[in-house]
Amino acid sequence: MHRVVKSHLDDFEKKNSVSDQEAKQFEAFLNYVVFRQHCAEHIDPRDLVYAGDDPGLDGVMVFIDDSYVSSIEEVEEAMTGRKRDADVVIVFTQSKTSDSWSKAEINTFESAISDFLAEKSEYPQSDYIKNAREVFDGVLKHVGKIRDGKPEVQAFFATTARASEDREILAARQAIKAVLENTGYFSNIEVILVNRDSIVEMWKAAEGQVEATLRVLGSAAFPRSPGIEEGYAVTVKAKDFIDQILVDKNGRLRPRIFEENVRDFLGLKGDVNKEMAETIADPIKQKRFGVLNNGITMISPDVRVGGLEIFIRDFQIVNGCQTSNVLFENREKIGDDATIMLKLIETSDPGVVDDIVRSTNRQAKVDEEQFLATLDAVKALERYFEARGADDEFRLYFERRQNQFSHDENVKAIRVFDIKELARCVAAMFLDKPDVASRYPNRLTGEMRSLVFNSAYLEEVYHVAAYTLYRIKLLISNKRIDQRYSKLRWHIMLAIKYYVCGDAIPQLSSPKIKKLCTAIETFMSTADDETVRIIKDLCAEVFDMEDLTRDKLKGSNLANEVKLKALAFRNANPPKVGGSPALSPAGLGKSCEP
Repeated sequence: MHRVVKSHLDDFEKKNSVSDQEAKQFEAFLNYVVFRQHCAEHIDPRDLVYAGDDPGLDGVMVFIDDSYVSSIEEVEEAMTGRKRDADVVIVFTQSKTSDSWSKAEINTFESAISDFLAEKSEYPQSDYIKNAREVFDGVLKHVGKIRDGKPEVQAFFATTARASEDREILAARQAIKAVLENTGYFSNIEVILVNRDSIVEMWKAAEGQVEATLRVLGSAAFPRSPGIEEGYAVTVKAKDFIDQILVDKNGRLRPRIFEENVRDFLGLKGDVNKEMAETIADPIKQKRFGVLNNGITMISPDVRVGGLEIFIRDFQIVNGCQTSNVLFENREKIGDDATIMLKLIETSDPGVVDDIVRSTNRQAKVDEEQFLATLDAVKALERYFEARGADDEFRLYFERRQNQFSHDENVKAIRVFDIKELARCVAAMFLDKPDVASRYPNRLTGEMRSLVFNSAYLEEVYHVAAYTLYRIKLLISNKRIDQRYSKLRWHIMLAIKYYVCGDAIPQLSSPKIKKLCTAIETFMSTADDETVRIIKDLCAEVFDMEDLTRDKLKGSNLANEVKLKALAFRNANPPKVGGSPALSPAGLGKSCEP
């Protein structure tokens, strides 16, 4: 492997605690940076790779409207009751650590893609590939709800070699494109040969700061106010806004800059967006676009004005997602005379950000659940995690707003929990819904959010649930327990609760729950061989890996089975904490982080 790529791979491994063979780490590395091109959600890179039969594919990912879907249930949820066509992208990946290109290896990738898309597969398939095919088939059932009537597809083949102009290699790339075209399944096809320079750029784009400099046609400053260091209303060329703000170096729309926006792009069929597109299509009206449009509101922790230029870093578009996407979709039609007005606000105060998000989005009807990050219960959790972190050697971080900690090199990704991940932890462990956490995570921050983020629940519940998952991930990553249990982590959390606490679980709002949280943390904190042996024995008792079919994992009956078996294991192997756990947890013990 090339030394520069190896250095970045090591950085990736340290941040995400992906301890495995180098080839497997590189698979996770490629899948992660590709994932981040399409989706701003938190993801454990280990969920993007798999063990078992390898047909020549390292990863298959499906994205619907910038969201990652990993089960047929999520596809059905995303496609049900839609008011607009969905943007769907299918991604195939294959990585090689060698620093040279091989036509034979690219041909193997081509063959694997062809077999995956065939009516009947001839290659051996792992559960991961079978599930991916099920998701793909689910997407095709809803082509009537997909933009252009077909999904897009991207195929990434990566090595650590330099970019190749070899005719043989380029012909192999074209052969993959021909295979994808011949299926008739896809509206747009990209086959990308990822070299050592481009994968470094993809990694920097995934984790690095987003910066831009805009030429300003006119500007006016807002008076300074509490929590807002600087603010400007500026007019810029629409083309500059697209090139500098909306797209990355590869010309792709940046999903990360819309993380603070409360709703996705609604498509070009709605009356307002259709009218905007028609204005852009008219050469005369396009020149009045900046006057006719309400403009775009952006926030940034760093806004600097110098002469006729303005610099912004780590910016977010909090209002104007529709305008931005319409401009992007019609970028080829935009001339030099089209302008757009921007409201740029410099602030690092989360409370001010919440106020701006709410106020700028009240002008249009927005569902209250889309303001999840601004809920008082969620803000309280952020404060609690911060307070706990001051005393914990191996602290956890609650990322109320995405990428809060992405630029802190001292914060490992394995210790960061965003809203969805924290919701999954609590649902799995304390609400006895590991099946929902595993298969329907979007429900937890949607229709079930009032159940999951109940302001009456004690904060200790959320923290210990996150801490339990953190320790389970470490044990799996360090191979102290079988890595096959990774897909069962949500059910393992439930088993641990019933093993440590028994069946008498108080209300999550009761002060009595604190003692049980302390008991769980005491148990999970102990990294000695005896505790690890107990967890391994518990998993072996609760889960019959040979009988654990994919259908069984989907159902809710498994949760009750886990509960009963965990209680039986407790009776046969009473935990040391017993029914009266100590009030103060044991020290965190030796860190297991690789």
